[in-house]
Amino acid sequence: MATGPRWMNALSKTLAEFPKSTIYTLSTVNASADPPIPHARSIVHRSFISRSEDIKLLVSTTDIRTPKIHEIRSIQPSNNSSAEIVWWIKESSEQYRFNGVMHILPHPDHPLAKEFPRTRLSPGRNDKGEDWDWEKERIRIFDEKMGPELRASFARPTPGTIMGSYEEADKWVKELPKTGEIGDDDKLKALIDVAVRNFALLVLEPIEVEWLELGVVPNRRTKYKKVDGGWEEAIVVP
Repeated sequence: MATGPRWMNALSKTLAEFPKSTIYTLSTVNASADPPIPHARSIVHRSFISRSEDIKLLVSTTDIRTPKIHEIRSIQPSNNSSAEIVWWIKESSEQYRFNGVMHILPHPDHPLAKEFPRTRLSPGRNDKGEDWDWEKERIRIFDEKMGPELRASFARPTPGTIMGSYEEADKWVKELPKTGEIGDDDKLKALIDVAVRNFALLVLEPIEVEWLELGVVPNRRTKYKKVDGGWEEAIVVP
């Protein structure tokens, strides 16, 4: 028997049918600018973490040096919304809009590490029955979800830095292995260390969800709001 809100069950069913639909848009606002400036970018969904039967955390990744980190934190610390994700799934003609608190999980030595609510967001135990470890999950995603070229990108100059020419990129490291496949190469070890230190998880804790179904006629639009004990559901005009 399905548990959790309808949007969660519907999304799980859709992704089981279309597992390659993993790109969504992350929107943030630089609230410290005058006036505040909105920003949006496409990112890749990496994982769901189920904190409970009615809460799925959406996990994506970023370089801790990117401007989106400041934008997210320009609204925090608070329990209010700090980001929004819009997930359009073309194959099913569905759109999911997630509004919530974006938590940042960087390397344990990074100053922001202490702000991540590890205990509150922990699902308790992993699939192997072991106590949940957020740092192990961060490294697992770095190793298993990032390809060699993408892992290498975290060991390159700060994203957004001005370049003199495209040819400068020819000097950068092209690929990096998984953390457990380094061997005795000291140079490779140093590059992996830099990459891992710059690699961060973005963990969205949904507060409100909107599910738009354009594959049915008439179209359907349903809004959900997180409340104590579950989700409030409201059917609204598309």
